[in-house]
Amino acid sequence: MLNTKPRLALIIACSMYLAFGMFYAAIGPVLGELAENTHSTLVMVGGVITFLFLGSLAIQLFAGPIIDKFSLRVVGLVSLLLVAFGLPAFTNVHSYPLMLALVLLTGLGQGGMDLTANLLVADAYPNKSTPMLNLLHFFFGLGAFFGPALVGLAIAATGSGMIIHWTAAGMFLLLALILLRVPVGKAPAPDTAKKPAAEVKGEKSIYLSPFLWTIGVLILIYVGTEYGLGSWSTRYMGLTTGMADQNGALVTSAYWGALTLGRLAGAAASRRLSNTRLLGVSLIGSLLGTLGLALSRGSVLSTVVFIVITGFSLGTVYPTSVAVTVEKFPKDQGKTVGLLAAMGSIGGLALPWLAGFLLETTSALVFVLFLCATTVAMLLLLFVLGQYKKRTSNG
Repeated sequence: MLNTKPRLALIIACSMYLAFGMFYAAIGPVLGELAENTHSTLVMVGGVITFLFLGSLAIQLFAGPIIDKFSLRVVGLVSLLLVAFGLPAFTNVHSYPLMLALVLLTGLGQGGMDLTANLLVADAYPNKSTPMLNLLHFFFGLGAFFGPALVGLAIAATGSGMIIHWTAAGMFLLLALILLRVPVGKAPAPDTAKKPAAEVKGEKSIYLSPFLWTIGVLILIYVGTEYGLGSWSTRYMGLTTGMADQNGALVTSAYWGALTLGRLAGAAASRRLSNTRLLGVSLIGSLLGTLGLALSRGSVLSTVVFIVITGFSLGTVYPTSVAVTVEKFPKDQGKTVGLLAAMGSIGGLALPWLAGFLLETTSALVFVLFLCATTVAMLLLLFVLGQYKKRTSNG
């Protein structure tokens, strides 16, 4: 881990997430530009989101054990550099296959950076993981709020929103230089020969934990739902209300801004509510928001209101789930958070693409009902987690 003060580790992690949110949320509003650059359809260029998460999945399957044995700096540095150079590369090419290859490399960086930032905060604040992780993800939402809004302004001023992605790339490069200067304490590789057999067996058995896999599937669905709505909200507004892309980008910003406020609210509510109850309240609010979307198609004001409600309610789900996991498996944070991140990447590479496919080829109603169904599935998984906790505590 980084050999530095917790506050500095928090600042570095939050800065990563600020730039991360800025570039990721700004992808949806420029999908049309990417389609024009590569002479592709919107359904095809929606593969950008899939390949980003495919790259994330590839690195997250291996980064956790690597971090547990060594330190965060190697993974963090390589990740930041991949995103810093990948972003301007894939937004400037005119070949569809080459664009997807460059997006895949950018996704490798995205996945490693995501894992690095979460572990930096969890390690720096082991006794306050829930509020501090919500604070970390607040900065993702803050960047996600400004990203689409800046794209909308850039499109209105220059006709292109790509400059926002290039700005984010510069931020990643600067963070890589900062991380290079931060001292690192290399953790010694674990010597399993000197450990009790039961402890070694326990380390292997975490991957057999029903609790871990249940919360992992919840994260899989959550990431797909969050990015599914966030990536396609600009297009959804255009199809259902006739709103221009630059104005739809502002609605996308409102969604991510609401999600940001939801994370602040989650940090505050974690002092009074248990993690399980906090997740329950959030998911019920999300379900009400998506049901409202199904009933408000065609109305600009109502649609924006329910998009905001959904974003606000979803806000705390991911950081609170990570906090639950690190509390449950304090000695194996790298492995367990890596698994959660990998599951989220699986959801990200499949569900947003499916959501966009449904929106483009069927109807806006089917798109929204799909989001309702994923929210119901998360509530059912949360119920299963609650039952599992009751059985283990009684046992």
